[in-house]
Amino acid sequence: MVSLYHYTDFNAMRGIITNGEIWLWNLRRMNDSQEMNYFIKELKSAVKKTLEPEQYAKLECLFIENLKDFNKLSSYASCFSEYSDDAAQWARYAKNGMGVCIAFNKELLEKIGAAGHAPLCKVNYSQNCDGLEIVSEIARLARSDCKNDAPECREVFNRLVTSSPLFKHPSFISEKEYRLVSLPYNVSEYLGEPHFFVEETNIKKYYILKLREVCESLSIPYHELFTQICIGPQARVTKDVLADYFASTGMSELCDKIKLSECPLRRF
Repeated sequence: MVSLYHYTDFNAMRGIITNGEIWLWNLRRMNDSQEMNYFIKELKSAVKKTLEPEQYAKLECLFIENLKDFNKLSSYASCFSEYSDDAAQWARYAKNGMGVCIAFNKELLEKIGAAGHAPLCKVNYSQNCDGLEIVSEIARLARSDCKNDAPECREVFNRLVTSSPLFKHPSFISEKEYRLVSLPYNVSEYLGEPHFFVEETNIKKYYILKLREVCESLSIPYHELFTQICIGPQARVTKDVLADYFASTGMSELCDKIKLSECPLRRF
């Protein structure tokens, strides 16, 4: 059985396991400042390599016309890693090791994502887009005399936008990331109305994927979604306390899945 790992704090763990919800956050507000733009930039560069200089102007017009609303779009995602007990991710995503890492059954998570309109996708960290099929498709459009807003252009660029959340800058490759990710178009149509998380200095928009409800609809025993609960290397919570908490919330099946991190992370 393959697992994927979600590093977070204990409050978010309560929301996920006890409340049966996982929140999908705006990718454009995450730690990669190039989210969704990296793929567009690299793809355009790859297409340009295949064209003659006199075709560059047409390429620019295609991108301008078909991506004019791109900066108003965003996908929403919840992120997972292939790596368990990873020092960098404890520090970055789990309150400097004071949080928790939830291991999910990958096969079940894929089924839930597909049914919940937020498919599970592997992130690509390729240095460039050379060789992708969509490169040759856009190059063909740039060589043609079709109008920039022709239906075939719209269709190709819609696929480009839909793929953009699945590419990240190679400097993030150490995260080995998977995402439950929404389509950039009509997010509310598939995931319901947005919610807002109000902080002292910020307001964050998010959508909810209702894990427990989707499990019930697919006849998946909810507790089987979780393969392990790892307490962070700097956390104050003990195994006994966490087990008591799970038992008190009707999730006693998780009590035997608790472990302590073996990561020697030092808090500075």
